[in-house]
Amino acid sequence: MDALFPTLGIDISRGASEALKIYLIVAAAGLVVGARALPPRWLQRGLAALCLLATLNYARFGPKVPLERVDTYDLLHYYVNARYFDELGYYDLYPALILADHEQGGPHFAEGPQYLAQNSAGHGFMPIAHALSRGAEVKAAKFSPERWAAFTHDALTLQREMEGLNDKLWREMIQDHGFNGTPVWTTLARPLARLVPVEHIKWLCQIDLLLLIAATVAVGRSFGATTGLWAWLFLMLSYSGRWPTITWAFLRYDYVAALMFAMAALRRGRHTLAGALVGWAATLRFFPALWMWGPLWKGLMGLRSGVVHKRLLALAAGAALSVGLLQGAATLAVGPAAVAAHFENMLDHNRAAQLSSRRIGLALALPFRGEQLPKFIEPERKALIEAQKPLRYGLAALAMLGMGLGMRRRDDDEALGLGFLPFFLLTTASYYYYISRVTLVIVHGARLREPRHQVSLLLLLAAELFANGAELLLPGHRVFHIGGQAWLLCAYTLWTVGALLWAAWGERHSPPEASKKASTTP
Repeated sequence: MDALFPTLGIDISRGASEALKIYLIVAAAGLVVGARALPPRWLQRGLAALCLLATLNYARFGPKVPLERVDTYDLLHYYVNARYFDELGYYDLYPALILADHEQGGPHFAEGPQYLAQNSAGHGFMPIAHALSRGAEVKAAKFSPERWAAFTHDALTLQREMEGLNDKLWREMIQDHGFNGTPVWTTLARPLARLVPVEHIKWLCQIDLLLLIAATVAVGRSFGATTGLWAWLFLMLSYSGRWPTITWAFLRYDYVAALMFAMAALRRGRHTLAGALVGWAATLRFFPALWMWGPLWKGLMGLRSGVVHKRLLALAAGAALSVGLLQGAATLAVGPAAVAAHFENMLDHNRAAQLSSRRIGLALALPFRGEQLPKFIEPERKALIEAQKPLRYGLAALAMLGMGLGMRRRDDDEALGLGFLPFFLLTTASYYYYISRVTLVIVHGARLREPRHQVSLLLLLAAELFANGAELLLPGHRVFHIGGQAWLLCAYTLWTVGALLWAAWGERHSPPEASKKASTTP
């Protein structure tokens, strides 16, 4: 116990926190299994107790995580680049950082021989001398002396005076993929970053926590307290919440909150508002647009039966209006050239050659054979992933078609919440974006009296159990970690699509009265 609680239970290590997560996930699975037998009040009390323990564990049983520490690696990207976006744009963060570091007696950390340069042609490794040369060009052409002095102060305060970086992390950082905030995210974040000085940056880091709490409350009010508790428990236990740590970074979970708010609005029948929230999430990260796949197919299946789902039209209108207004405002704010640069940057970022060992998706499941080595994704695997594109997209199309055909009588919130499936099937996103599975947890947590939703939630918990267990037992074995995660999510996808098709078949062949009763959404 002394190893876990070195100072009377205060500020345990991240490793100890993740080890405790395993026991909490097992306890959560026990509640899922017993959900149909337990009286609702006892299920709710058990969930509340687990949520309290999971929250304290996420905070590592002390004040430092929520109140003191920040993630300087992440903030150098998202706070500094947003604050100086007019000068840095999407390509010049690393050259400016490296130059500022060298001008002030650096390199402060061992930086290695190269960094990952970015321009309109894509990403590529270049020598540090190139960064210094490019940084000098940016400084002369874009920065006033006052702005360069302010940039140097902010960047080096994070690099040198705040806890978090070391030689290894600094080298990793300048070989990362730079600043990727969308034009809408940048438009919203830039004034906040400029308003709050670096010395008070922790205030900005609390925004995500406030958004997630508010979104969880909205889910609880719309679906019931038990579903809200399931959502919060997942946020606290998910491996995807490991980094960036909530309260350590700046507006990194805003899209998650937007999707949760959208689910709550749909449940209350406020479809235009829900669509606007999905549109907001999509302009913040792009991929949340895939959450509209289920509602699209429910609408199409309705038309095939001669039914016009007017509420789904309102959902689509809200999303289209939101995207149009937000993207239009962002284009005016940052300029068309920056919008084009971001689009080009993201296209290159998502090529197979740019894959890192922290990405998940169907693409990572297909070449994985259960091996523990190599630790990191190797060039041969990247080449195989590229070669498997036709197979991957063919399988994804079949699964997405099956999901769509099963949408006809699903509730609108379920149709939206299952949008994670096309996200998993089509993209190779970093593991931390998989916190968006919270919409699946809301779908299943609200329907735990049905056996298929119990199995679904257990499969999601199994993926979290594997992730935390793999990190504990085989730390650093990234290929094993992401491959195993991808396999488990394939199993979840197959189960979910099969269950949807089975339910749709049963409803189609049931008496008219039973079919009418099966649908709870007009």
